[in-house]
Amino acid sequence: MKYRSMLPLLAVPAAVAMVGMAVPAAAPRAPAPPPATASTAALASASAVSAATGGALQAQAEALVGSNPEWGIMAWSVDRKEPLFAVNAERALTPASNNKVFTAVWALSVLGPDYRFPTDVLVSAPIQNGVLHGDVILKGSGDPAFGYPAFDKDPMTPLRIMAQQLKARGLRVVEGGVVGDATVFDSVRHGPNWPKDTGNGVSAYAPTVSGLAFQRNLIWVEVQNGAYKLVPDAPEIPVLNQARGGGRGFAVRKPDNDTVILRGGITGSQFRRYMVGVQDPAVMAAAGLRQALREAGVEVRGAAVRGATPAGAKLMHRHYSIPLSMIVHKMDRESDNFFAEHLWQAAQAHMLGHGSYRTGGSASAKFYHERAGVPYGQLWQADGSGLSADNRITALAMTRALTYADHQPWREVFHESLPVGGDRDGTLKHLFLAEPAKGNLHAKTGYIKGVRTLSGFVKARNGERIVFSLLYNGRNTSGARSIQQSLGNMLAELNR
Repeated sequence: MKYRSMLPLLAVPAAVAMVGMAVPAAAPRAPAPPPATASTAALASASAVSAATGGALQAQAEALVGSNPEWGIMAWSVDRKEPLFAVNAERALTPASNNKVFTAVWALSVLGPDYRFPTDVLVSAPIQNGVLHGDVILKGSGDPAFGYPAFDKDPMTPLRIMAQQLKARGLRVVEGGVVGDATVFDSVRHGPNWPKDTGNGVSAYAPTVSGLAFQRNLIWVEVQNGAYKLVPDAPEIPVLNQARGGGRGFAVRKPDNDTVILRGGITGSQFRRYMVGVQDPAVMAAAGLRQALREAGVEVRGAAVRGATPAGAKLMHRHYSIPLSMIVHKMDRESDNFFAEHLWQAAQAHMLGHGSYRTGGSASAKFYHERAGVPYGQLWQADGSGLSADNRITALAMTRALTYADHQPWREVFHESLPVGGDRDGTLKHLFLAEPAKGNLHAKTGYIKGVRTLSGFVKARNGERIVFSLLYNGRNTSGARSIQQSLGNMLAELNR
């Protein structure tokens, strides 16, 4: 079976909105995760790793990686329930974006592939004669796709729908402001020990994390003829214009400082848009809803602030996200850090009542120990994406997690989410370009400085289904990629 993009299978509306009294009181119920399968239990046996010695594939694998402690590798036959090779399979290594496998499987298990994140609009007091003597509240549940440019051509669309629904309920004046409620996650908005170039949430490839995400948590700074505007309109986010003369213009923000700084030349007539990760996404989202309300003719007198939903607040409208299956697909195929961080914390929130970098590692380790037989000490998720240098996994832990996923009701959703060898949709488009690996081997890639990883599935020539994990931590990441391709091709060629 060849694995291709699943997007045509998910031809559903980008989001679903519910209005008024028809709104259910809670998000769609997520399924309880099933118990560990017999196949997972077999893989979890104490002799699984030591049994992988003496065979032809073991000898070939050892010839490629030796006993080098920079490597940890394992391959397991899903059909025969036996190891094919294992070298340093229980050595804990940094996974880079292979960490997203654990995030995807956890989210699919506890939330389910059909889950849709709710984002609510509430009012803190009754609307009387068109006047709200209080605040409008925008309450998030960790939806990373809310106002996401790839799914909404205009990210303001869901906020404008919300504003129109409030206006239709008779709202004309808000005497208070708009409150952004992100309390489903805690206040720590970037992972521990992230690379310096992320700027603790400044960069577009790793923006800040929030229980109320909007527009990838990037403020748009649009400039032309020396003038600038923010999208959404958020005067609560300070801008310091230091642009002088010509040259390349750009917008930046210092880590842990909310001021956006304009530098370089922005005086030309050409339209330019810069995107900067904001320090407090909940304030930006609240400002976006205030803008949408004003555009709809509703007067809003107060500020956009971050806060909690007060007791007794009335639900006025609920927005539902695209299904989780589409979010996981984007996360894995494109190795999207932003989506990974939010799914990881959302899985925690479902289990613990909140998402946090402080509690995620232990919650993840407990889940995988109980459901996939991963030994304690062989998995530590410091974040959801793999950016943190504090993440640790073993090849055995990864193999067990993948085997567990392969036996779940949503296994096809997971398989389809992984990049495919030679497929232009994903991070394996330049690798495994020859059959039988091409169009067959599908796996999650991982790369940060000093780390190169590849873990996933391949079907051998004899039809045997194989799960594998190839982890490398060292300086020669280019050479490691070549070895990983050799190992992947070797598994695809297996015909016994």
